[in-house]
Amino acid sequence: MAEQLFASFILDREQGLEIAIAAESVTEATPITGNIQPLPASVPFLEGIMHLRNAVIPILNLKRRLGLDDARYDKDAKIAVVTLANQSFGLLFDDIREVLRIEESLIIPVQPALQSADYIISDLITLEKEQRTLEVLDLKKLFSDSSLLVSKAGATKLQADASRIRTYSRYVIFAADGHEYGIPVENSREITFLADIDATFKTGYLEGALQLRGHTIPIMSAGSLLNGCPASEGGSELRRVLIMSTDSLIFGMVIDEILEILTVVNEEILPMPARTEQSVVGIYEPVPDRNIMLLDVENLIAAQKELLTSMARINTDAEEDEKAAVVRARHLITENCYLIFSIGKNFAIELKDVQEIIERDTLMSIPAVTGFDSAVLNLRGQIIPVINLRQFYNYRQPEEEQNNFKLIICRDGKQVIGLQVDKIVTIYKQEQYYPTPSLNAQLQPKQDTLDRLIEYSNEKQLTEHVLVVNTHNLINNHLRHDISSLNQTLHYEAKLKEESSTEIV
Repeated sequence: MAEQLFASFILDREQGLEIAIAAESVTEATPITGNIQPLPASVPFLEGIMHLRNAVIPILNLKRRLGLDDARYDKDAKIAVVTLANQSFGLLFDDIREVLRIEESLIIPVQPALQSADYIISDLITLEKEQRTLEVLDLKKLFSDSSLLVSKAGATKLQADASRIRTYSRYVIFAADGHEYGIPVENSREITFLADIDATFKTGYLEGALQLRGHTIPIMSAGSLLNGCPASEGGSELRRVLIMSTDSLIFGMVIDEILEILTVVNEEILPMPARTEQSVVGIYEPVPDRNIMLLDVENLIAAQKELLTSMARINTDAEEDEKAAVVRARHLITENCYLIFSIGKNFAIELKDVQEIIERDTLMSIPAVTGFDSAVLNLRGQIIPVINLRQFYNYRQPEEEQNNFKLIICRDGKQVIGLQVDKIVTIYKQEQYYPTPSLNAQLQPKQDTLDRLIEYSNEKQLTEHVLVVNTHNLINNHLRHDISSLNQTLHYEAKLKEESSTEIV
């Protein structure tokens, strides 16, 4: 059954009057910051204007707009910032209540015959078990005179702005020679270790070749390819080989470190000056002073393509057609690729379930709640629950507080969660998996989330059995269903559009 997401607020504490607003219209919920300055000759329900960071927004008194006898607010009142006609308005409330999903069957329209022409409540939400009724605010009816929203002169511009569609791409972000680069996920195949690179073919841009499942993969130096610098000797233990593919070939590049998988807003990419052969799409700045150079892989290797193609033809399986091999190549988002991570012991997750990987971020602990899902994260305005996988699988926490954890952001349908892990090990391609034969007593209660395992060859070429976390079962069988009702947060925002899928200890 279809559901809708609402943010709810207490309009009048004494009367128990609760207002619900469609969550996609609410961009922020905040305490009153500074004075609300009255605006002379304004509409009666305009409380005034208030500075909110770098903007000045009008603050509306909903009690007065609804004709309540007592339209006063206490000093601890809250403001819900909503977007209407491409403008921001603040709505005064006594308090923030929660964010909740409502089945459409529980939304009851208010008959127009029962309301005046000036109505602003369109529906009622009745939660019978809680004996609770919410009144749904229709923001489009907030102003009886639509000219209060925009002037005719500004209407065309606002409509044009509103028509802009934000699109998203995903990039694998890596470091090389002190700089950050990104390549599109669709050009990424897998990440592997430096071991076993055959230096026989080392020359110029080439570090050598890697035998990978019957194929000779030419390996390039990131420093040579990106900056024209000779490859540095030695390096950090974090160095990896990033295997990439284009329409015609597969090759690898030695990089210093894999940083994250990042969702990029295409409209926010800073374009490069026009050039004939453009190897850089643009610069992306996710936070101030962090500049990521986004690469066009085809153009990047254009000068070396003939050399790479000739090497790629060297195959340990002479009868295997090269074109067929390329067709079978999988990029990162595939049924046969896994993200290997550690929580004291190595586990895996199917890479198709991973939205992105981010560094340690500020987690918000939910008051009076303990356990593996007692924290949430503000992910670009969306509040998501965070699962501490060490706690979830009953592994002891490190004696010293872990301050350098990673967060794996996963999606199951419309539900997004964060998995807190100790570190990311690598991305690994494995065509075959096996059902989990048995689990020890520690993991037995969570056996539904560990229904398969893969064989993983680690950096020392030792094979280990790695359990694969079933995120669908974790979310649907173990995540607290009322987790969103505990998040009285300062930020609400519409979700991003969905992108275009023997004993074990």
